[in-house]
Amino acid sequence: MRGRFAIAALGLTEQGIRLGRSDRDLRGDAVERALREAGLERDAIDGYIHCWGEREDLRYLGLSPNFSWALSCGGATPTAGILAAIGMIEAGQAEMVACVYGIAPTSGYIPGVPDLKSIGAHSYGYPSLYGMMGAASAHALHARRHIHLFGTTSEQLGAVAVTQRAYAAVRPGTTGYGKPITLADHQGSPMIVDPFRRLDCCRDTDGGVAILVCKADRARQLSPNPVYILGAGMGQNIANWHKGVPYDHHDNIAPAKARAFAQAGITLADVDMAQLYDPFTISVIMQLEAYGFAPEGHGGPFVAEGGNGPDGPIPTNTAGGQLSGFYATGFTPIIEAIVQLRGQAGAGQLKKADIALCSGHGLNAGVQNSWNHATLLLGNQP
Repeated sequence: MRGRFAIAALGLTEQGIRLGRSDRDLRGDAVERALREAGLERDAIDGYIHCWGEREDLRYLGLSPNFSWALSCGGATPTAGILAAIGMIEAGQAEMVACVYGIAPTSGYIPGVPDLKSIGAHSYGYPSLYGMMGAASAHALHARRHIHLFGTTSEQLGAVAVTQRAYAAVRPGTTGYGKPITLADHQGSPMIVDPFRRLDCCRDTDGGVAILVCKADRARQLSPNPVYILGAGMGQNIANWHKGVPYDHHDNIAPAKARAFAQAGITLADVDMAQLYDPFTISVIMQLEAYGFAPEGHGGPFVAEGGNGPDGPIPTNTAGGQLSGFYATGFTPIIEAIVQLRGQAGAGQLKKADIALCSGHGLNAGVQNSWNHATLLLGNQP
């Protein structure tokens, strides 16, 4: 796959809390921004992948593609959408595919969820029958297992929050812009679900995103700095659930990593940054271990020593991630990778930003913590 396909344009709306805009308005704005960036008219989009579940975008946005798909696998959806786009281009069904996202949960717009007060809106499979509700309780079991096995501490979880807030504090447009925190702030924040404090948890934001995927040669005609798709892979943690160890592993990352790196023809040493799906601080620690940036069980000390900071071995979530940047349900890592690879990160621009590893995570298989995982490798050269 390496270098044969690329992201030709990024359309990114304002991201924030209580923007007062509908989900469809945000998606339409994102598509318009992507088209303007690429210098294209609407008819150029001949494939449309909505990274969620709404079906009526086309008539509202004035698009006439060859196909329109609604795709949903949680925070792994954006990478799955890119793979689907590549497949349709390769099959001769389209030439320019828009992968689009936009919801406004803090303004009251969430498609497919009629009542946010409903228990069903916050349940994660059969454990809800026993009172286990919400993503925080699910991921807290990962954290508690890691603490039991390796002695990981709350202060080490806090190191993730502090480092990512430091990234966000210098990046306009993030929820953490101008608001650095200290480890004492983390330790003083209220307990949400043991061992997670408030500052261990991300929060929903409103926003829209659109990326245009096409063959690399077309992307070079449209953009001075296309972002090349080097490799991608998927994994499903149901495999570890069947083995009885779902909480020992944040996801089933090994097969996703193996496929992505094989397609890209690179090793971990070639990666300049990690943009990881981070609903909670433990997610960063466990993924850094699973990908091999830190030895198993040593993710806590790794982040406490600044291993994920701008001068560490692997700068991670360099705009604050979902914890302190914004929550675009799996697009957050990809957006920051694109910005860094283009050299457009301003005060947060890394000294070396040629290859990015992005991850996605979400939508279980009906049993707790059987999440999808996505690995995506992007580069500024084919």
